[in-house]
Amino acid sequence: MTDTASSRVALAAVSPREERIGMLLVFLSALMWSFGGTIARFIHVGDSWTVVFWRSIWAVGFLVAFMLWRDGWRGTWRLFRDMGLPGLGVALCFATASTSFIVALAYTTVANILLMQAGVPLLAAMLAWVLFRERVTPGTWVAIAAVITGVAIMVSESLDGAVSPIGDGLALLIAVMLSFATVITRRFAHVRMVPATCLGALLAGAFAASQATEFTVSGRDMGFLFAFGVINLGVGLAF
Repeated sequence: MTDTASSRVALAAVSPREERIGMLLVFLSALMWSFGGTIARFIHVGDSWTVVFWRSIWAVGFLVAFMLWRDGWRGTWRLFRDMGLPGLGVALCFATASTSFIVALAYTTVANILLMQAGVPLLAAMLAWVLFRERVTPGTWVAIAAVITGVAIMVSESLDGAVSPIGDGLALLIAVMLSFATVITRRFAHVRMVPATCLGALLAGAFAASQATEFTVSGRDMGFLFAFGVINLGVGLAF
C-alpha cells in the first residue's frame, strides 16, 4: 500500500469520537501558542537568537521526555527512524516558523504577526486543494473567513499602520511554513509527527547557537524562557 493510500485509509477510519478529540487537541495547541506573544514581551534578553536558542532547548527537552514517557527508549528511536521525508519536511517547516516568530517580534508588533498567522487555515486549505485536490466545504471557507475577520477586529487597535519589510515578511513566512506543515501532517496522517517537531526545535536551536552573541541570561528571564519553550512551544507541538 502506498503512503497516499494508507493515509486515506487512516483518515477514513477515524471515528466521530476520535475526530472530536482531534478538534480538542487542535484547540489546545492553538491555546498554548496564543501565549507566545505575551511571554515574549516579558523577556528582557536583547539578542533574539539567544531567545530562540533557549526556547528551542527547553522545547526539545520537554518533547524528548514526553516521547520517552509515552513510548520508551526503543519506541522513541523507532519514531525518529520511521518519520521519513514527511517528518523531515515538517521539522524544517517548524524550525523556520519558530525561528521567524522570535526574530519577527524585534521588527513588528505581535498584532501584525497574529493577523498574518490568522491566514494559515486559508493557505493550508488552498495548498491541500492545489496539491492534492482535497475538497474544501463551503462551511469551512466561511469558518476560515470568520477567523481572519475576528482576529483582524481583535488586533485592529494594536496595528501600528507601519510596514516593516523584515517583520511582516517573516510573519508571512511563518504562515506559509505552518500551512505546509499542516498539509503534510494531514496527508501523512499515519506518521507520528512529535519527533518531527522535536527535530524542528533542535534544528532551530542549533542554528540559533551559531548566531547568538551570548547565552547567559538572568534567572528571571530563564523562567520565562522555560515557559516559552515548554508550555508555549513544547506542549503546543505535542498537542
